[in-house]
Amino acid sequence: MQKAIFMLAVLWVVAFVPTTAVLAQSSGSFSASYGKTECGITDSNGALTGGIADSSLPPVTVKVSSGSGVALVITPSFVTGLYTNNKLNSNQTSSTQNVGLRMKVMVDGSTANVIPELGSAGVIYDQRFMQVTASFLSGLTTCVDDCFTIVQSTLGARSFNFYVSNLTPGTHTISVSWDVVGGGAGTGTCVGPGTLTVEQVKNFSFNTGISLFF
Repeated sequence: MQKAIFMLAVLWVVAFVPTTAVLAQSSGSFSASYGKTECGITDSNGALTGGIADSSLPPVTVKVSSGSGVALVITPSFVTGLYTNNKLNSNQTSSTQNVGLRMKVMVDGSTANVIPELGSAGVIYDQRFMQVTASFLSGLTTCVDDCFTIVQSTLGARSFNFYVSNLTPGTHTISVSWDVVGGGAGTGTCVGPGTLTVEQVKNFSFNTGISLFF
């Protein structure tokens, strides 16, 4: 009788022991790099000063775990500056400036599987188109309508999430760089400070991989 009572007690203890090991999920990892040099705007003529001298941040190395549903969330965040100077000479009635900054995120030297790039040259982080038209300069006595026009369009992100999934287990290198879109005389760009953060995430559904395509 005592043996039977002991066996029942063991079964009761086993039944109420929490099975947290079965429900546990591997934790994510985080890594980052930064450039601390700041952009500025001068008080005299509005030109840009300072900024990161290079066109990239130090790369980030991440060790990716195995298993279905693993992905990386890559977030470049930057202060960006654009400068345009639309001048009209005596023989001009219109001046157009177009300048921007484009960010490129690469995993192991490629943008092929990085969303939303998918092999493209990058994502626009900041861009300005500005056109000044002063038709009255060519006819001061005849101009009635639309004598002076300013057209300006802007695009801006400053911070943007990139994604990559289905990576092989092991160490991967993530890098971010930028280049100038448009530009030319009378324009300028500035970047800084900036940060690059990379976080490893995992899908909550263990039997289903992460789908980032819509």
